Amino acid sequence: MSQTHTTTESPTSDDPGLAAADYGKAMRVIGQDLAGLFPRTLEIETDGVNFEARGESHPNPFEAVKESIFTKTWNWLFKREPAATQAMPVPAARFSRNYGPEEIDRIDRLHSANRSGNLRRADSYSLAERLRTMGAIVDSRMGRLKRLSKDGDRLFVEYWDQQGELQSAKLTTVIMYRSQHRQDHQPGNAPLELWEGYDF
Repeated sequence: MSQTHTTTESPTSDDPGLAAADYGKAMRVIGQDLAGLFPRTLEIETDGVNFEARGESHPNPFEAVKESIFTKTWNWLFKREPAATQAMPVPAARFSRNYGPEEIDRIDRLHSANRSGNLRRADSYSLAERLRTMGAIVDSRMGRLKRLSKDGDRLFVEYWDQQGELQSAKLTTVIMYRSQHRQDHQPGNAPLELWEGYDF
């Protein structure tokens, strides 16, 4: 991960972005809600309390696999030759959702039953956990989130630090793999956050 900072306009003392927020929780909840959309691109902006998420979805990969197996089996059973031309790709579907504090709490309660009693480590590669990690970066630095964006397997976060300067950090699959590998080879130690040991 890398971090940069630039001097830019920062929220003023009466800006709603200064309101206290648990960004790790909010991002995890939003990730849980959006996971079924299979976001290819995603952008989340916030005033510190309310969150607006918009992006484009991948086609459902499980449906694509299921259709492919069905088609191959059907063609084999009836001795049909595969079509010479492939079907046109389905255009990406756009989505937009808004989350206020009440909606975040409601979705969190819906998923809390699945988490209670589950001692397994959260799946670092799930959308919910990856977004939670980005929110937790901001929380750990007592920052104020400006924007989180996702493009493919790369996630970026922009936030104001305690001095009012704009900072940024990124998370990639390579960083997640290295962090997971390090934790797996250090049994008995407390789980590390994904960004620990990396320069922003």
